[in-house]
Amino acid sequence: METLPVDLTSLVAAILGILLVLIPVLGLAVRFAAKPLVEALVATRGEGAGPADLAALKARIETLEHEVKDLNGATGRPALPESRPIPLRP
Repeated sequence: METLPVDLTSLVAAILGILLVLIPVLGLAVRFAAKPLVEALVATRGEGAGPADLAALKARIETLEHEVKDLNGATGRPALPESRPIPLRP
């Protein structure tokens, strides 16, 4: 089997030409793919909700619980259906 001689200069030029386009494209793809991951990591290292935010959420939940209790008392039956599955199609 005969092999043709390899022109090393043209081979290196072709590889560098391909890399000239491929490296920026891969860099942009990695940047956009990693951005949500980096934002999630930064968010987990943050302080989180402060005491004022937690107090406001607690008040909202208590208000919603009172509204649900009022709905139950007004009709004399539970506001939510019992533990039977709700069919998706009639």
